Amino acid sequence: MGAYNFKKQFVEPIRAGTKHHTIRAVRIDGRVPKVGELLTLYCGMRTKNCLHILTQPVTCTLVQKIRIFEGPDLRKHISIEDIRLDADEREALARADGFPDFGAMMRFWDGRLPFEGHIVHWRPPC
Repeated sequence: MGAYNFKKQFVEPIRAGTKHHTIRAVRIDGRVPKVGELLTLYCGMRTKNCLHILTQPVTCTLVQKIRIFEGPDLRKHISIEDIRLDADEREALARADGFPDFGAMMRFWDGRLPFEGHIVHWRPPC
């Protein structure tokens, strides 16, 4: 079972069911979650204020490669499975990831680009 820690800003979108994936870096050990694997979602892991965001684990439904990078035009780009997202798709991804818009999502990523990792999608508990 995988355990994922989230910043406080993502707790309510996860509980509301509007955030149902997470973007994570490639792990040093190379491990990638598997479809069907149970995932436990926390906020404040390894602290005395640790809490389960949801009372039950969620089930991994899909894992996709993602790249977030700055192009030669100095604009921010995202590709999923090597397909570059257009402006509308970037906005939709940002909102689904718990941000009000793409600009807010890119501010979150300031100083951490280029980024390569995975989007881990889940299905909420029944």
